Amino acid sequence: MKRFALFTGTYNLMMGGIKDFKRSYATEEEAYQEVERIAQQELFTHWAQIFDKKTDTAKIYRIDDKKITEDKPQDCPHPEPNAA
Repeated sequence: MKRFALFTGTYNLMMGGIKDFKRSYATEEEAYQEVERIAQQELFTHWAQIFDKKTDTAKIYRIDDKKITEDKPQDCPHPEPNAA
């Protein structure tokens, strides 16, 4: 399996699952090109995730009306260090 794993689907349940795995790629750019292709051609795919196995990080994308938007989740926001 190559370094960057691509997951896509209709509903992003944030639970993971092998059924959402599409393919792995050697580079993040190759994986993102596939996200672009999916956004244009697969009507019922609404999210994509590119997982980097080396750094254990992921980029999550929302697909809406053939447009791709990267989600920047903040599930644990931290207060500003100088907030009073």
